[in-house]
Amino acid sequence: MNQTFKVIPPTTKVFCNERGEGWTLTGITDINEHTSVMFNGTRYTIPAKKIIEELLPNFEKQIQKD
Repeated sequence: MNQTFKVIPPTTKVFCNERGEGWTLTGITDINEHTSVMFNGTRYTIPAKKIIEELLPNFEKQIQKD
């Protein structure tokens, strides 16, 4: 992954194949932190790396389908 990191703000939409669409409850300022994400009313703590490398691209793919 590129060393340049873009800050991800709170309420950024994401998509998980298992849990569906969700959004970040807190912002992401570092790839090595954990972030709260809400899916269907349940809060999960997920590594920022997974959000950036998997869940954000998944959401982009979902909106391109629609």
